[in-house]
Amino acid sequence: MPESIEDRVIRLEIQLAHTERICEQLNEVVTSLSRGADERDRLIKRLVEQVKDLKGKVEDPGGAEDEKPPHY
Repeated sequence: MPESIEDRVIRLEIQLAHTERICEQLNEVVTSLSRGADERDRLIKRLVEQVKDLKGKVEDPGGAEDEKPPHY
């Protein structure tokens, strides 16, 4: 016996409800991953700056403080 229009509509509404729930869950996952990526980006930028600072100190360990004034 063919499915009635009412049965088809009910089945489609159930599928739609499941699809909406899955979309909400996926959105939560994407949002969480995006926040994590943003945090990692900030951390990487901070680490890059620290490495640059350390590299500058290694390449110029004495700095201007250890230089003798020109009159010596």
